[in-house]
Amino acid sequence: MLYLVLQAVLPTAALLAAPGTTLANEENREGVGMSQANKYLGGNHPIVLVVDDNPAIRDMVSWALELDGYEPAEAAEGYEALAWMDDASRGGRYPDVILLDLAMPGMDGHAFLQKLHAQWEVTRPLPFVIVITAAMGGPDAAALGVKHVIIKPFHVRELLDVIRTLTTTSMA
Repeated sequence: MLYLVLQAVLPTAALLAAPGTTLANEENREGVGMSQANKYLGGNHPIVLVVDDNPAIRDMVSWALELDGYEPAEAAEGYEALAWMDDASRGGRYPDVILLDLAMPGMDGHAFLQKLHAQWEVTRPLPFVIVITAAMGGPDAAALGVKHVIIKPFHVRELLDVIRTLTTTSMA
């Protein structure tokens, strides 16, 4: 049923799923999402900034993040992401994780990473960055200075597992 809803809402959601997989979870994910949400009672959900020029990917990933107990924020390219971070930081809010596409119009992911490192406040730990790219044999995470690289198409479950691992270890 969940898969049908996703297809109706986002016809291009299949771009996110690896061949031979579905976006619907074979396992019961309610327990995972609820336990994640309960861990951050009081409105203190981890913030995940999704930076991708494809609106279908932003919408799908944000929707999955919200269902899993995170607070998603979206930006279509690097300049918009930096502006969001500047506005949010004035309110004392910072992303815990940034999901970053490398190939975007305007400011691409590489330029965004350079600006992020140059502008980040030294009093706060740098957010975890997960690069999402379509490049086969994509860039090495260490070479980019990021925590993880995920190649498109990907299964949303894989992405949520990586985010969960990063946010769980940082909140412990």
